[in-house]
Amino acid sequence: MRIAVTGSSKLAGSIVDRFDADPIRVEQTVNKDEYDVFINNAHIDFEQTRLLEEWFRAWREDSNKLIINISSRAGLPNLSKGYLYGAQKAALDHLADNLTYNSNKKCRITTIGLGMLEDTMPSVTYTEVCDMIEYVLKMPVHLEIPKLYLQHAHNYQDIQERKKSRYAS
Repeated sequence: MRIAVTGSSKLAGSIVDRFDADPIRVEQTVNKDEYDVFINNAHIDFEQTRLLEEWFRAWREDSNKLIINISSRAGLPNLSKGYLYGAQKAALDHLADNLTYNSNKKCRITTIGLGMLEDTMPSVTYTEVCDMIEYVLKMPVHLEIPKLYLQHAHNYQDIQERKKSRYAS
């Protein structure tokens, strides 16, 4: 299985290492037919939304192809004070939902919305994200998880209070 991954973050590096994937740049032109899975990870403005649409157009007729979007719970209403970041992730989530439920697609699309990553506060590790991606990759092609949120089980409001204290000092 050939996997293409966008991004240069530590998460992207963990995904590339774990799955022996090909890192690709957002602006890079690639032969999409050479890949089976596209992991849409690089967050640059609204580029993830554009890339989702681009790869979807190429793969919509192929039930063996899988697009995995790395999103954020910040895309949910009323969760993020990073307004533009939240809007960018919400756009990605919205397009993924529209393509999943309002098109005649055959490819699978999974959007994984992440909570806080690799922080000193309770958070999800890169390994745990990779474990979840592996779970999605191993699913039979007739099954699809359109949307999945992965976050630490610690109380969300407590974490938000801790974040306020961290940034207040």
